[in-house]
Amino acid sequence: MNSGLKPTPKVIALWQGQADGINPILARTQRYWSSLRQDAKPPARADLRADGLGDALRHAFLIDRVRPGALRFRLAGQHLSRLMGMDVRGMPLRAFFEIRDRKLLMEKAEQMFEDPATLLLQLVSDAQGRALLQGQMHLLPLRGASGLVDCALGVLATDGPVGLPPRRFRIRHAALSPLALRTTTRPPVETGMAEPATRHTGRPSLMVIAGGRD
Repeated sequence: MNSGLKPTPKVIALWQGQADGINPILARTQRYWSSLRQDAKPPARADLRADGLGDALRHAFLIDRVRPGALRFRLAGQHLSRLMGMDVRGMPLRAFFEIRDRKLLMEKAEQMFEDPATLLLQLVSDAQGRALLQGQMHLLPLRGASGLVDCALGVLATDGPVGLPPRRFRIRHAALSPLALRTTTRPPVETGMAEPATRHTGRPSLMVIAGGRD
């Protein structure tokens, strides 16, 4: 019998048709991060180059583990500022998440630093009747100047209209992947994205992003 009701369309993210289900922006960032690794260690933050991220740069960010349970943005691309409606540098990472999901975020992030491992988050934002916005966030651990794993390279890609900021996300799924042994040797990198020892008046390189449209 025809009830006259139309079936509810299923919303599918643009990247879900790919074999691995990973947004190409995240895939590119992970390949670059992986190319900087030696053995089972995370790459050094000082080895990162902004030009190595290419078109993923505007979606990328660096976070510092100020102390256990406290993660703050040091640098961030323009897409993150657009989602929040402001410059996010200095803000806590948890500001991008709904309150009820922040505990899970920090639990998984702490495991990422302690193991270490990579952390992939499947996200959705649709609170207060706003248009559906799906996203993926990947956190990739880094060794800081002290040699400890106390910072991370991150990337956040979304599918859908941003609409009115701020957009905060729920975690639909969180997956930790322990670092596997890597035996290939990478060539030395002369310059990196780490801040120099002396202060300068220019803006951080991660914020200098070529134009583009979402």
